[in-house]
Amino acid sequence: MNTASKIENVQPVDQNVFRNVVGHFASGVTVITTAVDGQLYGTTASAVSSLSMDPPMMLACLNRSSSTHDRVVEAGVFGINILAEDQGALAFHFGRKGEDKFATVAHTLSPEGVPLIDGALATIVCKVAETPTGGTHTVFLGLVTHSEAHDREPLAYYRGTMGRLEPTKELAAYQATRTWVLLRTSPLGEDLDLDAIAAASRTDVDHVAIALVKLESEHLVFRTEGGKYQPKPITAELTDSAYDSRATIESGVIAVHLSKLTDETVAQLREITEKLGTLRQDSAADLDAFLALNVAYHDALVGVAGSSQLIDSYRRLGIGTVWRQAFTGEEWARQLDHSYVVQLTEALAARDVAAALAALAEHTKFGKSLARDVVSRHGGQV
Repeated sequence: MNTASKIENVQPVDQNVFRNVVGHFASGVTVITTAVDGQLYGTTASAVSSLSMDPPMMLACLNRSSSTHDRVVEAGVFGINILAEDQGALAFHFGRKGEDKFATVAHTLSPEGVPLIDGALATIVCKVAETPTGGTHTVFLGLVTHSEAHDREPLAYYRGTMGRLEPTKELAAYQATRTWVLLRTSPLGEDLDLDAIAAASRTDVDHVAIALVKLESEHLVFRTEGGKYQPKPITAELTDSAYDSRATIESGVIAVHLSKLTDETVAQLREITEKLGTLRQDSAADLDAFLALNVAYHDALVGVAGSSQLIDSYRRLGIGTVWRQAFTGEEWARQLDHSYVVQLTEALAARDVAAALAALAEHTKFGKSLARDVVSRHGGQV
């Protein structure tokens, strides 16, 4: 069987859709470290796992564009620092490019000279055994020479948000319940079945109940006189409020944090923008794919601030799934014009704050107008 030829004939999923989907995989957060000639290196990584018990081996994937990647190749040894729940800031710190990342980070050197972060949940030192490649990454297969764990709680990562494991479970339930409500899985006027939501999303009923309290504060559900929850109709006033609030967050990121925008993020935004245009030209394109790309775009923009809390707040204002209820398969590509996104992307690429804010304002104005029209065509509520 010629496996290579079979792979060549496979059409891969869109990268940004894939990024959004795999973000649903909850994982721990690590920092991969190494040292060459006394210079210390480190980068944040989540694609890390145990590989073998006999012999003890670990697997870590690093992008070949990372300077830490090249130093691990050179040194032939690396450390895996599994972060604890209170080390979220370190994940962002080591996720940035440049600078002496260890200048302000307490650490201890292993006998091999590999820096191990103090206070980590666990640390593992590996000698590189094999280095297969896949796509843009090298897979480092490491023979474990030292490992140590501490009695602490892990830092969990889920859909761009980091925190304690239990809140991460709550976040998963919140996302599932929110999608259930916005997709109108339970129609307007029907009580929400907590057990059904929990079973469908494989979450705890208690976490679903907490999610509904949050959704009530966001005016997406309401409590009946009998104490049950029902989906709340989405009105023009609600869509206006959501668009304005999201614009406030994004304009704040642009005004205050644009200096943190990297060329890599600009390239990502441009790629997404181009694919949005391509999808609108494709008569067979899926609205879900368009919406997923849109989520990826705004996540990348808000993520420039480096705040998981801000990303979470922004996502909680999203009502994009309502478009699935409002548009037919034929009309969404005509209606969801992305020209203002094109303008915003180019303004961001030029690091032009004024132009970016102006493009964002026009984009928000368009979104509000379209949402009002859709709601009106559906009798004043969706």
